[in-house]
Amino acid sequence: RGRIDRPGIGVNVARDLTQAALKMMDSKQLAAFDVSNATAAEREAFGATPFGRGCLAAARLIETGVRCVEVTLPGWDSHINNHEIHAGLLKELDPAFAALIDRLEERDLLESTVVMCASEFGRTPTINPAGGRDHWPHGFSVALAGGGIRGGQVIGKTSPRPKLDPEHPEYDLEGPVTVQDLHATILTALGIDPATEMMTPIGRPMTLTDKGVVLRELLDS
Repeated sequence: RGRIDRPGIGVNVARDLTQAALKMMDSKQLAAFDVSNATAAEREAFGATPFGRGCLAAARLIETGVRCVEVTLPGWDSHINNHEIHAGLLKELDPAFAALIDRLEERDLLESTVVMCASEFGRTPTINPAGGRDHWPHGFSVALAGGGIRGGQVIGKTSPRPKLDPEHPEYDLEGPVTVQDLHATILTALGIDPATEMMTPIGRPMTLTDKGVVLRELLDS
């Protein structure tokens, strides 16, 4: 019988990843996670919440040279009591998000950093019988700042009177932006060609984004 071996991660790749992890554990980047040594004013600006402390740590990590940071705020899956649940979450999100942008700007890092606030999908435009909103992948909002992004704009919108036609969800959108477009725009803002092709550890060629169109109206140049 013949056998097809599945390629795995090479020894050199695994070694490099391990060395990178060990290097971070013994660096000033690790110290950035400890926000207890931040001033009371800094902690207050971001909010006394796990998400607020996460955003403060994110800012500190960027200041030490970390290139990509993700902070999560769970709990938005509001199939019941949508308005009450989201109002509580916004009390955590708004001050932390604003403080993150302010801090990056104060330290002259905002122009070289793209800040994105997004969810994994949207919520239905209508309220269900339980006072909640259900899953709605056809349209959702993303907020962008920094990296030369031209603020004060809203690109695309959903219908004020959605038809909720599952066969034609595009009827509820005007000027939709795809995830690929978002990726291409962010990469361009960071000075990276979206068409750049990279090789995965198993030898598979992949472009950074597929068929994305750069939203030039969001960029200063």
